[in-house]
Amino acid sequence: MARYYLASTEYKWSHVKKTNMEHMWVMRELGQELWKQVNQPGFKLVLIRSNSQTLPEDIYCRCDIYVDVDNNKEGTLFAIKYSDYAKPVTKVQ
Repeated sequence: MARYYLASTEYKWSHVKKTNMEHMWVMRELGQELWKQVNQPGFKLVLIRSNSQTLPEDIYCRCDIYVDVDNNKEGTLFAIKYSDYAKPVTKVQ
């Protein structure tokens, strides 16, 4: 399995509890085509949240957006097709 960094976005912590709202922010950041791709079988969207670095951290969070891709033909095609967006991440054990 390979992990790719896609983007980051900031939104209110209260949107984390409202799953649909959080997904809307992520979809907005990725665009519809990439959003549809990372929601296919063989792909797992990974959202890592932390305190905002630019806005009041008690209200806003930063969300780093990653995708885990199975090491198969689809994963290889993803890495080639989205090479401008998807940056490979080296996993630390």
